[in-house]
Amino acid sequence: MDFHSSSENWWKFNGKKMDNSSKCNFSQKKNKIFNVDLFKWLNFSKNKKHVKYRFLVFIFGVVDKNSGSNFYLEQLKEIYFQKKTSFYISFEHLVISDPLLSIWITDEPEIIFKIFKETCEEVLENIFRKNNQKFIVPIRLHGLPNYESMRNLKNKRPNCLVKVKGYVISKTQIFPTIGFFHLTCLKCLEVQNVLFSTVDQKLKKIKNCFNCKSVGPFQTRWDRIVTNNFQKISLREDFHKNSLRWIPYTLEIILTGDLIDYVEYGDHIEVSGILKYSILQKLTNSKTYPSFLILIEGNCIQKINDLGNRLKISSFEIEIFENVTSEKKLMSYLLKSFIPDIFQNYFLKLSILITFCSSGRKSYPLINKTRNSINMLIFGDHCTGKSKILKSVSNFLPNSHFLDGNGSSIKGLTVSLKHDQLVGQWSLEGGLITMIKEGLWLINGLEDMGSTNIMTLCKILDQQYVSLNQKSSLKNIIVQNSTIATINNLSSIKNPSLPFFLNYGLGEPFLSKFDIIHKIEKTGDFEDEKKNAKFLIEKMKNFEKNSNSSTKNIKKNEMLNKPENFSENFLRRYLDYCRSNIVPILGVLDQAFILKFYVDLKHETRSINTINFSSNFLETIIRIVSSSAKIHLRSNVSEKDLVIGLTIFFESWTQLQPHVTNRFLKSKYKKFFNNLFNKFHDCRIFLSKI
Repeated sequence: MDFHSSSENWWKFNGKKMDNSSKCNFSQKKNKIFNVDLFKWLNFSKNKKHVKYRFLVFIFGVVDKNSGSNFYLEQLKEIYFQKKTSFYISFEHLVISDPLLSIWITDEPEIIFKIFKETCEEVLENIFRKNNQKFIVPIRLHGLPNYESMRNLKNKRPNCLVKVKGYVISKTQIFPTIGFFHLTCLKCLEVQNVLFSTVDQKLKKIKNCFNCKSVGPFQTRWDRIVTNNFQKISLREDFHKNSLRWIPYTLEIILTGDLIDYVEYGDHIEVSGILKYSILQKLTNSKTYPSFLILIEGNCIQKINDLGNRLKISSFEIEIFENVTSEKKLMSYLLKSFIPDIFQNYFLKLSILITFCSSGRKSYPLINKTRNSINMLIFGDHCTGKSKILKSVSNFLPNSHFLDGNGSSIKGLTVSLKHDQLVGQWSLEGGLITMIKEGLWLINGLEDMGSTNIMTLCKILDQQYVSLNQKSSLKNIIVQNSTIATINNLSSIKNPSLPFFLNYGLGEPFLSKFDIIHKIEKTGDFEDEKKNAKFLIEKMKNFEKNSNSSTKNIKKNEMLNKPENFSENFLRRYLDYCRSNIVPILGVLDQAFILKFYVDLKHETRSINTINFSSNFLETIIRIVSSSAKIHLRSNVSEKDLVIGLTIFFESWTQLQPHVTNRFLKSKYKKFFNNLFNKFHDCRIFLSKI
């Protein structure tokens, strides 16, 4: 963009030249503006015209370098021809072109937005005079530089422009009316416009005046009632992995115009709007001060996932990713670099990698009306490091969130009904799992949730949505994220002749909801424990060195000592690109090969003591195979993906069988898997599990 000085452009726009006397008058007026209260200064019609002229100069002064046309005039033409409803202004353009106007709009946005709206409507009427059409152009300001903390909004002045971000957890239906009133401090006569609501849910008692800091008394006076559609949503603050002691904070957002029904449950958004306060209508006579609820009147909403800040991948990086996939030892490189806190358990790393890459923004189901994300279960005895594994995964993978089963309820995790006293109706409130659509949920200690909650949660994860009946209408909330859960042995006695679900006190319906099941055992091998001890000691030494030395030297040493490993930052970006941009397709021969393996294995297990072999296992194999193709950036499933998918499925399924059946199946299919792995040497890194 090309930006020009707003004062010079104004004189050029009127066909005049700015001489020295006019420059002096302009600087004197500018100094007077800073010394006067802006709210009182904008009440005069002459000053409003001054703001209008400055905005006209801004509109005609911003030029697009690529096309050479006026940036904002083209947007006004699109409003007329393409029937767009809102006029979007960049805060960055406003700061560069007219810094004073950007300060005014943050201090008194309500009045400034009204002036901008009237100016745009007049420009449209002057350009298109033939049609006797009345234009309504809402002004949307985007690109504010700083986010405000939801907890600190109570210290901000009302009617100022703020920007917050969070997750949408609830939204109401559309309502027809909004009311406004004036709040006046009788000591300093400070007047504030606040949003009115008849009933409040959470009361914020404001005892002090925002101007003189005195304790009232206050007077409320009705201003106007606007018959306009509006909708209320609840925004929960972002997750912070190191702030588990804080109770999640929620904020109410009022949406009007084209912002209604723009967001869905679980969307991660940033909201720019005007800070307001709602008041409790039924106040007792004994109170000398009213009770308030903090609200934001939404002006502009942007979905953070659509902004692409997290995944700005250039074409050069895509070429590097494609060159990496051409390496013959790609799988060994990935497993050695993935989650370095896990020591040499490559089969577990591969299972977590497959689970993470199964879901994404472009992950459409390969089979109609079936889920595409993979759920994984890690089971074992106490003190086998299951929670430590989940902690390592949450520290390494982006968008992964750690939860503890102890104290978690099914309502807090999924969806619950909440009576919204602000509008006086029941509304759905999304839980933690519905808030993250693209992340990985890590649930530690699933047995602490209770049997009924466990079965309900597993059904929701299998169906990928939550359905609730509300006033004879069915509402569904989509749950698309993958889950890794851990569970401990519930019984003290193990019988090797019994299958897994009888030893662990679980049922077959529960196990059918998980695609990958991994067992962690205490081997009791002295050499393995010695290697683990050395690994932990070296890890602690490296942690102390990293805290003392600079980051540049660390990166150089890592590249010199371990050239076969990928860096953590590169691997995170590579995995994000895999799961978000690749949609593999199964060929006819691939489907035939999977079906033959499924039929042979089902026929083999009829005469032996095994658990039921259901058709869901066929869908599980397809999910694992397609996730493996994503890791290798392939649009079509290859033979190597089939080998990886069948290996993971066979190992997870045989772990559920009794000990004798497990040994029989592994001995019979050992030659089959050896013949498959002979073609791919990099897959031998996890062949020892079979």
